[in-house]
Amino acid sequence: MSQPTIALTYDELVNRIVPGPQSLSYFVPLVILPIAFSIPPWIASKQTLCAVALPIITASLVHAWTIMGGIDVISFDMLLHSCHLLLFNDPRRHFRRIVAKTATAEKTRTPELGSRDSKNESTTPQYVEQAYPANWSERLPWVGTLLISMRFVDWKIGSPSHDSKQPDRCPNPPSHLRFILTAFLRTLTGYVVLDLTSAWAQHDPYFKTFGVSVDSPLPQHDLLVSLPPRLIRCTIIALQVWATVGQQFQLPCTLPVALHWAGYLPDAWSPHLWPTFFGSFIAMFTTSSLGAVRNFWGRYWHQTLRHYCSGPGVWLADLVRLPRRSQSRYLLISATTFFFSGIVHIGLVPPNPMFALKSANQLRRLILTFFCLQPVGFAFETAVSAGLRRIGIPKPIYTILNILWFTAWCCFVLPLLGEAGRNLGYWLVWPVPISLWQGITVGKWLTNG
Repeated sequence: MSQPTIALTYDELVNRIVPGPQSLSYFVPLVILPIAFSIPPWIASKQTLCAVALPIITASLVHAWTIMGGIDVISFDMLLHSCHLLLFNDPRRHFRRIVAKTATAEKTRTPELGSRDSKNESTTPQYVEQAYPANWSERLPWVGTLLISMRFVDWKIGSPSHDSKQPDRCPNPPSHLRFILTAFLRTLTGYVVLDLTSAWAQHDPYFKTFGVSVDSPLPQHDLLVSLPPRLIRCTIIALQVWATVGQQFQLPCTLPVALHWAGYLPDAWSPHLWPTFFGSFIAMFTTSSLGAVRNFWGRYWHQTLRHYCSGPGVWLADLVRLPRRSQSRYLLISATTFFFSGIVHIGLVPPNPMFALKSANQLRRLILTFFCLQPVGFAFETAVSAGLRRIGIPKPIYTILNILWFTAWCCFVLPLLGEAGRNLGYWLVWPVPISLWQGITVGKWLTNG
């Protein structure tokens, strides 16, 4: 099947396919934040820094959004980032960077070939907490590392649940070679899954034809005709998201891992020693409660935006003095976290989508609704789990219940993303340049040829 070929200018790309910067004001936060945090607290207080820097950052981004005709993912994330560091926290006074030091005598000793010591690449590190440095040469790397630390690994930030795990390291780190080979294998797996799901989408009218219901009959297929159409189509959507996001995190990390292997980077900068980006998928279901949706977002899916999106909710919960570990605090933080996560993700919608029948605002509402529904699932799990505990359900039954519940929940919420993706034209083109499926079945390897 021939794919549409579209020659795009930059203006058409950022207005019709995916939003992006269209003015210099978009980049102002990248300049203001390093300058702001380079000023020590004995010169400018948190209140002064926030009162000066945050309005400039906000005004510049609002101007950028006005020119763009809407937000995008990166710019709204920059606003959340700025608020988290300037308004909700005081990193210069309260954050501590965890720095490793090793014994120089042991480090310089060359182990004998075949000895037990030769298996150790370095001595056991001793960690120290580094406060905001008074020395300028030490301050620059402290500030630079702070501004790029999305997950705050190797930082103590005043959150007991986070700080108790620092320094956070992979419990059983793979070797350099194993990490690199695994990264390439996962990328290849994601590529194949994306290719196969795209092959299905090309022949399923739901993905390419407006007005076709997610429950409409499937294309004739002897193996799948007995399964619910909604289940099949939601599985396709889930697999595409998994292949696009879940399998691509490690590939960019292969370069610093290789540099660490060659001795050019310290341990703290080598991703094979970091906590994993994604948790165990199986562990989502094997818990002694009904909690697959909570486990998906809290334990399996990546936590890159967790601190920035949860910051407003934590601040609000502290403001109204909600008790720690209370259900009311948990639900408030969950609701605000997913609201802001939804706002981040509506930044995927351009102001004038090229293929859409729905308006940009209608597509944004679909994506936002998907994220805002997640705390509703949390509340349902919490309520049902309380009842099940009184009955005394055995753990194997919980596993079955979690699988069935998670499947049902995905079939309920994923069509919202499916409708948005259909209008954004995600399934009109084959997303991979070379298709193994198409090459094997019809002898045409290039998807855009």
